[in-house]
Order: sequence, then C-alpha cells, then structure tokens
Amino acid sequence: MKGIAVTLIAVAAAWLVWPEPGTVATRHEEVRAAPATAAAPPPAQGAGMQFFSAPPPAAGQPIPASVSMANTRLHGDPEAPPIVRSSEPPVAPSDNELADPQAYLAYEARQSVRLYASYIRAVDKELPILRDDIARGRAIGIAPEKIAKAEEKARRLEAMRAQLLKEHPELKNQKEES
Repeated sequence: MKGIAVTLIAVAAAWLVWPEPGTVATRHEEVRAAPATAAAPPPAQGAGMQFFSAPPPAAGQPIPASVSMANTRLHGDPEAPPIVRSSEPPVAPSDNELADPQAYLAYEARQSVRLYASYIRAVDKELPILRDDIARGRAIGIAPEKIAKAEEKARRLEAMRAQLLKEHPELKNQKEES
C-alpha cells in the first residue's frame, strides 16, 4: 500500500513540473536560432556519417593520421588489394583421416602443399603484371617511394616463391601439373 502511495505522489509531482505543450519546441527553436559558437563543428556534408570535421591540409602538407584513419575506416584502404575467394572447392578430411591422428597430419600436409602451390601459381600469374605496372609507373612519373614500395613487394613475392620451392620440392611438380 505504501509503494502505491509513493508512486502516486511521484506521478503527481512529475505532472506538476512537466512543461506545457509547445514550450519544449519553443525552447528548441530558440537554441536552433541562436548563432553558432566558433567551437561548434560545421554540419556534416555529403553522404555517410562524419565523426569530426577537420580542415583539409594546406598544399604540400601531410594529412594528419587521424584524418587518414577516419577516411580509411569510412571508405576503405585505397591501396589494399581486393579480396578474392579461391575457385577451388575445399577438400574436407575423410572419416578415416578424422579418426587417425597420423592420417590427419598427412591430410594437413596435403592441404598446406595445395595452399603453397596456389600461392606459387598466383605469383607466377601476377608478378609479370606487377612488373608491367612498375614500368608504366616509372614512365608516367609516379613518386619514387611508391615505385620503391612496388619493387619491394615484387622482390618479396619472388623471395617467398623461391623459399617455398626450396622448402617443398614437391611444389615443382604441383606447379607443372596445373
């Protein structure tokens, strides 16, 4: 009984202090009509959410890391390669391989060799394209640091390919079969 009385008193008090209809909207309109202070960020422009607004850097100035991170989060990394799923169907282990630990280790080894062979095929296919892109970039005057970055990528791809072939001689046969 006491709880009901307390609730009724709280509701009555809230009803008494509740603003008249229209006063909240009027107050909102007053705030909206007030001139903006210098600290208030400008309204978001364009599509998508903008979490902060920063003036663009002056010509020749580096982009602040916070702006770069925000742009990457919103629009993706422009230098990231596209994600491409394998066209080869996955090979599931058999019931015997699942039951026998040694057979399962052999299954895992076959899967690793399959993955390495796929990597080598991709490098063999994409490395000439990358080399052509580097040559074309030099011809049109791409920044030397970007050219160096692409050359380092090509060098590392070749090094990984050579390392895989050295560590797994059976990959030479896999490569020739495909």
